[in-house]
Amino acid sequence: MKKRSFILSLIILSISLISCQEKKQKKEEEKIWIVAQPQIELNRSVVVKIFFKNKPDSGSVRVQQFSNEGNHELNGAQIEEGMEHDGTNYHYDMLFEAGKLGKSDFPIISADIDGVNYKSAPISIEVVKKQQVDSNSVRLSLIADKDRYHLKDTIRVSLLEYSRFSGKARFTPAYLVKNGAPEALFAVIAEGNVDYKVGIVGFKAFIDSNFNVINFDWNANEVGERMVKLNKEDLIEQRIFDIKMIARKEGKFTMPPSRFDYKVYPYKEAFKEDLLAPKGTLETKNKIKVRSDALHIIVEK
Repeated sequence: MKKRSFILSLIILSISLISCQEKKQKKEEEKIWIVAQPQIELNRSVVVKIFFKNKPDSGSVRVQQFSNEGNHELNGAQIEEGMEHDGTNYHYDMLFEAGKLGKSDFPIISADIDGVNYKSAPISIEVVKKQQVDSNSVRLSLIADKDRYHLKDTIRVSLLEYSRFSGKARFTPAYLVKNGAPEALFAVIAEGNVDYKVGIVGFKAFIDSNFNVINFDWNANEVGERMVKLNKEDLIEQRIFDIKMIARKEGKFTMPPSRFDYKVYPYKEAFKEDLLAPKGTLETKNKIKVRSDALHIIVEK
């Protein structure tokens, strides 16, 4: 009996060690990641970004495979030389040219960071005959880190953007612009009204009435993109804002939905094409209205 218990303990320990190793590997992969539009039209091009959490050790970047037809050669030295820093991560931008229908596997990128070797997770880009921009091309999700809180708990709320396309621009909804609100991102930055930053009219008043703010982080520079799978679909995730706060009182609080208008550019050449198109095309083509759900926050004693 003791022998069986011992063997069972060893099995449980082995499973735990394997689980820890898998978690460690996932954590390691996050040091290097690739953000690429999951689908692109044939004979079009799109920018692919290779991200590094920290600057790689000199001479350590390697391209482990690269079989995509229609792409230029890519090597480690080229990546290191062209790498830029966005204030948070290092990244290298390259152009993917869709020359053949079907899925193209992107190369695995490896590098040493502080003496430890890391690799990117495998991703692929699917080349299709035609793409369609619709109301689901961009989605917004207003989320909290927990379902319920107690007084004195720190509440974290985030607004996340999920997109099928890497080329896009976010605007204040047209009905607010007609009433004098700033439209484009640079105008929102200059104006400084937090309601327009988060896309929620009355946001500041709602927060000030019910919560004490610990920290508010608006991702004005749009850094930190990641690839995620949502409902079995590959999407590009972008954080718009985070807020940490403590409730002033118990109760149920409802944060209104976030609303933005989006202009989608399905491929790199789309912006130039819209500029040269008949008047009004730039303002109307591939323009969609996007809103999140409202967020309910429950605070108990």
